[in-house]
Amino acid sequence: MKLLLSILLASLLGILVFFGPIGIFMLCAIIIGVIFRSFILIYEIHKQIVPANSNDKVKKTVERYIKERDEKEAEN
Repeated sequence: MKLLLSILLASLLGILVFFGPIGIFMLCAIIIGVIFRSFILIYEIHKQIVPANSNDKVKKTVERYIKERDEKEAEN
């Protein structure tokens, strides 16, 4: 059933091209909307899968480096 619906929708989108510039504009708007929505969904999935504080090791290392650098500058 989903396959049939996809085929009908694809054929409807293909027919839009024959309506001239307005059809091409509508087709491009639909495609861009789908791509934009896909990026939003991928971003939401990424936020749920990757923990928010997964780069704590990097932050700690950078803070330690800055602290050691400041100590060396204070000694000189």
